[in-house]
Amino acid sequence: MKTLYPDYKNSNMNISCSILKYFGCDPHHETLDVLDKLFEERKPRNIVFMLFDAMGISIIERHLSGSSFIRQHLVRSLTSTFPPTTVAATTSINSGLQPIETGWLGWITYFKEVDRNVITFFNSFQNTHDPASLDHLAYTNLPYKPLSIQIREKNPDVHTLAVSPWNPNPLDKAVISKSVRFSCDTIIETLKEEGRHFIYSYWDDPDASMHNQGVDGVSIRPIIEDIDSNLERLSTQIGDDTVVIVTADHSQLNSKWIYLCDYPELQEMLVRPHAIEFRAASLFVKEGMQDKFAKRFNELLGEHFILMSHKEFLESGLLGTAKAHPRVDGFVGDFVAVSKDEYNLGDFHEDGKLKGMHAGLTEEESLVPLIIL
Repeated sequence: MKTLYPDYKNSNMNISCSILKYFGCDPHHETLDVLDKLFEERKPRNIVFMLFDAMGISIIERHLSGSSFIRQHLVRSLTSTFPPTTVAATTSINSGLQPIETGWLGWITYFKEVDRNVITFFNSFQNTHDPASLDHLAYTNLPYKPLSIQIREKNPDVHTLAVSPWNPNPLDKAVISKSVRFSCDTIIETLKEEGRHFIYSYWDDPDASMHNQGVDGVSIRPIIEDIDSNLERLSTQIGDDTVVIVTADHSQLNSKWIYLCDYPELQEMLVRPHAIEFRAASLFVKEGMQDKFAKRFNELLGEHFILMSHKEFLESGLLGTAKAHPRVDGFVGDFVAVSKDEYNLGDFHEDGKLKGMHAGLTEEESLVPLIIL
């Protein structure tokens, strides 16, 4: 499989930087020339930014013909952030910052406040439904300003709205969506209102369905086709004063599992179960065992994973090139094992429930579309 490092000058995060620039905000990083030129020429009254979870390039090409609406409006490929996963990518997209700046690195975060691994979005202890804290640990310790707030601070006249199955940020005004059709109808109706608008829309499929079924599951093509037809319908309902930008946070691939419990020599050297992601596993090793762990891990699992030391990982540029959030150092263990093929790294066999996965270093899971209506 071909590996692909993130390009933080040509990523889904850079879409947000172009949007910030258009609204007169200081973009945190490079913008995309194709969007800057379009905004300058069109000077749209409204910008709609739509994100479909895991609808990456490999998924679009797998399920839609070249004559489909989406593929006809595909402008170019972009990379995701690293890891190419929802927690890291959507936070970067919704802030215009690199993961190294936000500290939102992956599904699982080790928080020293509770000395446990916590499911980042849900604020629950790993492998339980028990709340980790009365305050949401990630939002409390890793706050960020969503695009809507940044835009409104500079442009009080711009109406902002999030459309999503759940509120993507407690600072956002959100409409809770029930379907792709509902999201598109909400966008259409909102754009009929007077004034300028910025709308951020998120939908959690095909990601959720592919996790359970794999990328070739029976319901995946109908889901993608439904998105395609609704975007085509949306395009007929917007005026020349509106630009709709569509992307994904990451893509997915069919995966296989390796379990650390099958390698007790390795597992016994760990302080706790791994954090961040199953394809970008942050490993905290017992004191004095780092050299031994690295040697044996590479001998046993080096065929499937790139093992980076704490220092190598933070200096690799995978998380970004900007100044690191002060909490990042504590979130990254002694080593990070990054998948370079289809294998995930679980702690126990119970982890291997998901078929479609992402968060590794392959091109298949990392390339996302820039679609412009």
